[in-house]
Amino acid sequence: MARKKVPDSKILKTALELFSSRGYSETKMKDIAHEAGMSVGALYLRFRNKEDLCLELVRDQTKDYEDLAANIVESGRDPVQALKDYISFCLGYALKKKQLISMLYREHRLHFLKPLRNKFIKNQLALLKSILTDGIRNGLIRPLDTEETALMIFASIRGAVMLRLFFGIGSSRNLGDSLFDLICNGIRKDVA
Repeated sequence: MARKKVPDSKILKTALELFSSRGYSETKMKDIAHEAGMSVGALYLRFRNKEDLCLELVRDQTKDYEDLAANIVESGRDPVQALKDYISFCLGYALKKKQLISMLYREHRLHFLKPLRNKFIKNQLALLKSILTDGIRNGLIRPLDTEETALMIFASIRGAVMLRLFFGIGSSRNLGDSLFDLICNGIRKDVA
């Protein structure tokens, strides 16, 4: 009796579950094949090795995020509202993708993920820079170094994600609102 072909989505979901619970180095291809309900040989026919499988998993999981984030920053949109929506989106999405975020933080030393991570960061910084540039052009944001400011906003969002996911501190909504308020209004009394 021939086995049914296991969809890539099931393989990737299984790999994500195992990588996030056991760690990349502790997860073997045979474990992924077994949990996905397929033979090890069939898994190797689909993915050359565990590194290729992990790379495909990260590409698959981040594509949706990048597409949704890019839609937030569409042209003609109020840049201040776009910034608020972007921050809120990032925090909310991180909760939905807790396993992936957990795996990426846990496995941050995997050299083969570095190009994907760098591309992801570069794309997100470009989105933030675009929001800031539009805001400056429209007179809604004071002139500032958009590259450095985008970097600080990105780092702040990542910090808020870590607080929520790894330490259980705050709610995504409150963290997002507070971060947006801090970015837009600062903390000085005489500036508001």
